[in-house]
Amino acid sequence: MCAALVCIGQRWQVEATGVIVADFMEIINPQTMTARMFIEGVVVEEYKVEQCDKCSQLRKFDKFGYQKGYDRTDNIIWFCGDCR
Repeated sequence: MCAALVCIGQRWQVEATGVIVADFMEIINPQTMTARMFIEGVVVEEYKVEQCDKCSQLRKFDKFGYQKGYDRTDNIIWFCGDCR
């Protein structure tokens, strides 16, 4: 009961200040390196993220970002789309 009252109070404060809250939200879990995309509180997509070895940002993973080693079998480093 108390938690419901706190939520109503917080919602009123946000709406009263005129702060616009986005309809979508992305939550990244760094332990599992996965991200979830929410639209209006509903999960619409869950995907893997990876840390770029050049800019160190967490980005959506794509296999085309791997740089191969000399023998072309080892995946040495991974670059995001902006750094490639």
